[in-house]
Amino acid sequence: MNTHRLKRPLGALSAATLLAALVAAPVPVRAEPALGAGEPGSTASQSPNQNPSPRRSQEPGQSSSELPAEAEAGSEAITDAVLQVGADSTARNLSWMSESSGGGEVRWAPVSVLEDGNLPADAATAETTDSGLATDLKRHFNHASMTGLKPGTEYAYQVGSEKDGFTEVQQFTTGAAGGDEEFLVFGDPQVGAGGGDPDDAAGWDRTLSSAAAIADNPSFFYSLGDQVNSAGNQEQYAQYLAPDETRTIPQATTIGNHDVSSKAYEQHFNRPNVSQDHGGGGVITSGGDYWFIEDGVLFLNINSNSSDMDAHAEFIDEVVAEQGDQARWTVLGFHHSIYSTATHWNDFDVKRLRKAIPPVAARNDIDLVVSGHDHIYNRTFLMDGEGKPVEGSEAGAEEEKEDGQTLYLTLTSSSGSKFYDYVPGLDWEGKSVHNDVPAFTRVQVSDEALRATTYEVPTGSATADGEGSEAQATAEQIDDVELRRVEAEEPDPDDDAGTGADATSGTDGAGTDADPAAEDTGAEEDADADGSGEDTDTGAIGAEADSAESGAATADTDGGTGATDSGADANAAGTADDSDSSGTVSAGGGGGLPRTGGELARPLAVGAGALALGVVLLIASRRRSAELS
Repeated sequence: MNTHRLKRPLGALSAATLLAALVAAPVPVRAEPALGAGEPGSTASQSPNQNPSPRRSQEPGQSSSELPAEAEAGSEAITDAVLQVGADSTARNLSWMSESSGGGEVRWAPVSVLEDGNLPADAATAETTDSGLATDLKRHFNHASMTGLKPGTEYAYQVGSEKDGFTEVQQFTTGAAGGDEEFLVFGDPQVGAGGGDPDDAAGWDRTLSSAAAIADNPSFFYSLGDQVNSAGNQEQYAQYLAPDETRTIPQATTIGNHDVSSKAYEQHFNRPNVSQDHGGGGVITSGGDYWFIEDGVLFLNINSNSSDMDAHAEFIDEVVAEQGDQARWTVLGFHHSIYSTATHWNDFDVKRLRKAIPPVAARNDIDLVVSGHDHIYNRTFLMDGEGKPVEGSEAGAEEEKEDGQTLYLTLTSSSGSKFYDYVPGLDWEGKSVHNDVPAFTRVQVSDEALRATTYEVPTGSATADGEGSEAQATAEQIDDVELRRVEAEEPDPDDDAGTGADATSGTDGAGTDADPAAEDTGAEEDADADGSGEDTDTGAIGAEADSAESGAATADTDGGTGATDSGADANAAGTADDSDSSGTVSAGGGGGLPRTGGELARPLAVGAGALALGVVLLIASRRRSAELS
């Protein structure tokens, strides 16, 4: 009799334990099929920072042919070779995969000394700085750097080893020293998200080649995260790296929520000046804030998957203090846009960033911030350190900024894999374009201005060449803005009294006061009203997000599935904070948006706790019943 009574509570406990384990451990799910298409032929894990279910682009006549994994190289044992930015214009970093371990190197020389297209015997060489077994446990990753490069020079290079052979010779050109330069920016390629319909690998190749044709010898291109759909998928990385431009134009990358949960990102991209103390990854996750200088611009890149806002702020403060004097402009890049006009604007992790970033941007006088994540194009008004539009900013073709004012750009998909619904009425919206068409931005740099021109690349505009592949697509301009600084007024030499007063509280004082004011804003982030008075947002829930990052991030799961599991609880919790730091009330979002990423931590933790308590009470109840009987 006692045995029978024990079996029931133990059975309930086992079932509850199994359920709790399923809730706590992310499970890889089948890739979401495109609307109107069949189930993808392969499974793919998705991001721990879940995207709400997007609207798939419907593009009749789009090619579904698969791109080759990589242009044939001199050695089939070498794959995934990619050219990247270095610490500055005198260096370029390389990464590649090889069959064999050890012994890898990069060789390079000016194009002018090539011998029948081959590198000379006395070409410069550099051994790998880092290498090891790749995440697929089949190949080996390799990192190396070319240094001592001269400005305005064409170079040729190849990578490999004596054992595996070397790639074909590739060429690139370094930027000029000073003067006018330019670079390209792309939103999420997210290769693999379309499941073949649309063919996002072909879409990425089309957008990148179109941008390279429009730009005038760009110094590099900048990809703003979610390079692939599934963080550890080597085939998706091969497709992302397939375009020739990845080996002839240096690139910089941002780590997205679809990239973070595997070491594959760190293995494929050899980033310069990486700080593992700021935004770093884990044992099986990627991360690390980093910086570089190119075109006389200081580029700061932070891992926005990390919720440690103090660490990001410290990184930005330290790098600007040490390197800012060498730059004519400062640009900050990260994945999660804080000022988009699509459905991610109300996500918890985005709202946390929206509180933290503006005061840091203001006190460091960051000129431009570029982000992706929301698969929509948006340009803000000039924004101040409190996250509010600057009075008088009209989001026109020309914007004159004062110290502490920043322009934010959100870039849409660069491959057409998916797009998100437009949310009207957000007070930071200067200009938004939501045509569900892949796009890119060309940024031209001079001493006087940063000019950002954005183009869409309609899929129907491409023509076919003799071999049946898509040729360069015709890009169509959708936005153009020139960012300039307000020129300081020359003081009147006759106004001695005014000059003396200004030394402490006038024109100079404005610049001096900007830092303390911004620091006060940053120090009071927790008390900075969201419209809800949620002082615990950044602290308590931030810790939960960290926990989700170290745990749930081990599988690249797309949170839409988890969000629908949370159901009404997620929506009810979301209604408590429907306004942002600038007092904007939720427009079209309300509490009805599914939770994503770190937002899942709270309902999952509460649910698991409630489940455990229920099991304890059930056991106690049955034991009590047994005693009474």
